[in-house]
Amino acid sequence: MYAKNLSLLLHRQLSEPRSYDETLKRFESLRGYGQLPRGRDKAAQRLTNSEIARAVLGFVPTLSGWAGHVALIMGELRPVGGVAASFNETAALSDAVAALLSKDKDCNALVSLTLSIARIPGNDEYQAKLIIEEDGQRQTVSYVSKYALTLAAAGAEKDFDHDRPLSTNTRQLVLNREFFRELKRDIDLSRHWNRPLETDWREYETEEERNAFHESLGARSGSSFLNLGVDTTVTWPKEPTRVEFGGHHFVLFPKTKENSHSISIDLQGEHIRAEDARTLINRFLSVLSWCDDRHAILREGWSGNPVPVPVPRRDMASTTMMIWMFHRSLPEDAALLNCLSYYREGLNAAEAEIAPQEVLSFFKVFETGFKHFNSREIGPKTREWIKEVFDDACKDIRPERLKRFDEDRQEKTVEKYVYENCRVAAAHASKKFASDADMSSETRRLSVAAEIMRALARHYIRTAFSFSDSYLSDEINR
Repeated sequence: MYAKNLSLLLHRQLSEPRSYDETLKRFESLRGYGQLPRGRDKAAQRLTNSEIARAVLGFVPTLSGWAGHVALIMGELRPVGGVAASFNETAALSDAVAALLSKDKDCNALVSLTLSIARIPGNDEYQAKLIIEEDGQRQTVSYVSKYALTLAAAGAEKDFDHDRPLSTNTRQLVLNREFFRELKRDIDLSRHWNRPLETDWREYETEEERNAFHESLGARSGSSFLNLGVDTTVTWPKEPTRVEFGGHHFVLFPKTKENSHSISIDLQGEHIRAEDARTLINRFLSVLSWCDDRHAILREGWSGNPVPVPVPRRDMASTTMMIWMFHRSLPEDAALLNCLSYYREGLNAAEAEIAPQEVLSFFKVFETGFKHFNSREIGPKTREWIKEVFDDACKDIRPERLKRFDEDRQEKTVEKYVYENCRVAAAHASKKFASDADMSSETRRLSVAAEIMRALARHYIRTAFSFSDSYLSDEINR
């Protein structure tokens, strides 16, 4: 099957009544992200099942321009419990979907494939759930981020909640057995008849120009670009620009209606690890911030593109009501008002991805409860409270995040680690408790800690003040 044929098939099944031009944009994005063969010279190249699988994943986002980005990330999702617990012992989601298209037996065993995108504060998260039924026995396989290393361990699938949504606002695409049966039938027929490609080439009209453009930005055979968004008001080039800093080259993309400011670096071509690249980019942004005396925040992104690509603008999810119902009063307790201000400050810091400030703001929420003690007692009393409430306050935090938090504290008690290595390090970085805000490993560590702090802060406000989080009542519904 050719990419042209596949675009028509998937448009009919997944995109109508939208314009076919929107589907062509999806396929353009998929080619740009290396998920499908690129270039007019490869248009007549027959697609593998793996490439077809990634094209299907490109229909998960509602916006066509996100197709390549989402397919790249979702295709690399890993099975909870490792390969042994996966469907057909496949290593990644794209391999599992490809397997469904390989054998009638596997295709017929499918109950459903659920593909999910969730808005998590400051980022998107991706997950998939595959339900297979054979001989009256059902098997559920979940696929999560490849960075959730603890969930890749053997046996992790036994305690994993396959039905728990990632967030309160999760978008899903559910594909059933009939979808894959039809798609597999068309693929098999296409391969059987082996007809030559018929196309008007319009989807490739500008691809040659883009190839030359990408080469001017440093793209080469074997390139693997890391692409990161930037929120900033520093001086930025008007056009995509390749710059040198610290012995390495970056590509800077300007802000547009569709894209944010962003920076790309070829990890392969520059011979640099992703973590070291993030640290170097942070150093670069620190110099720019100093020169212009303006903010520059490095956002999340992804890696693996054969060419540098701009990062789409972050359209933050929000909730609206036809009839907006709000029945809350202004709290009279000054201490509660103070805690609420700190909590919002922490959420704002999380949105700006300033992990040290996030840690401090959430910590201040529950530390205020001990301000009536003398200065020498505040620390011990706060640590005692953390130890007492930790399990209850953090019971809803994702297991993989708790596991990462436990690894970070290196057998140090929770209360001591939170106070000394997080609160003190963020507020008073010293030789004993070092903290470098440009270091990728440090921002990651504090980001994990901030999630713990947030849970502790929320627990404190709820319990100390019996404060409701409902729009409809000041009183907690017990």
